[in-house]
Amino acid sequence: MNPARPRRRQAIAALAALAVAPALCLPLHASEFGSSTVRLVVPFSPAGATDFVARTIAPLLAEKFGVQFVVVNTPGAAGTVGAASVANAAPDGNTLLVYHIAMVTTRHVQKSMPYDPMTAFTPIGMLAEGSNVISVNPNFPAKTLAELVDYAKRHPGKVNFGSSGIGGSDHLGGELLQTVTQIKLTHVPYRGGGPATAAVVAGEIELNAGTVAQVAPMIRAGRLRALAVMQKERSSALPDVPSTAEAGYPALDHKTWFGLWGPAKMRPEVVARINSALREVLSRDNVRLAFANAGLYPKASTPQEFDAYVKEQNVRWDKVLAGKFQ
Repeated sequence: MNPARPRRRQAIAALAALAVAPALCLPLHASEFGSSTVRLVVPFSPAGATDFVARTIAPLLAEKFGVQFVVVNTPGAAGTVGAASVANAAPDGNTLLVYHIAMVTTRHVQKSMPYDPMTAFTPIGMLAEGSNVISVNPNFPAKTLAELVDYAKRHPGKVNFGSSGIGGSDHLGGELLQTVTQIKLTHVPYRGGGPATAAVVAGEIELNAGTVAQVAPMIRAGRLRALAVMQKERSSALPDVPSTAEAGYPALDHKTWFGLWGPAKMRPEVVARINSALREVLSRDNVRLAFANAGLYPKASTPQEFDAYVKEQNVRWDKVLAGKFQ
């Protein structure tokens, strides 16, 4: 037997092992997703906070996976129209959902739902957390939260506040504002946070309790007047705006969270690969800076941690909202 043959076989085996090992670390490709394009469905109109989060992470995920991540805005019914499109999609990873707190609140404020949010989706990971801010049209007479409360008490039901839809984060913010301050406002739902903010800027309505990410650019430009950030401390994105705690209403504390879901029954290995990439993206300094400028904070998690958090939030809001709007 030629002694060189065993050595040649060993060399070939070693080269094969070296070729396979890097492949285990490669990102998912089009063949693994089943398509060259992944749709990130945002169930609201452009220019809202959810849209901002999706458009921040989309190109970074595309870079990691070698496939396109396209943001698709599908507004309607406080996000349930777009969410339903994902719930009904194939669980192959080609269609994902970027949604927020309304995932667990809409079921408590809408009479019927096209899906069960607790079973129709696969939790992939947490994305971010941020605060809401009470802002008004610059021509509105109130310049502080105290003045708003006083004005609303003298004009019950005459002040209109906009939202991205029934059960949306800004709707909840407006409802909490009424409950804590004991004022009466009129809710005007829109097809997204962007249109709701635009309505306040245009003077169609007076008030918004949207996310900092949603309204901060208009506040900085002087097209909206911020009265208070709805948390105990000031926001780094709006350092000159007092908190609701400073204004004398510590119970007026309202934060919004955002996450990534897929249709139910996604393959665990695909979920794990997307989650791993997502956590790496959220750890980047440029992402943290972009989020901070919008009043948001990256909140990475495992799929299991995110699933537990969503379930806990559902129980919490069930206690707060069940039966209130039916």
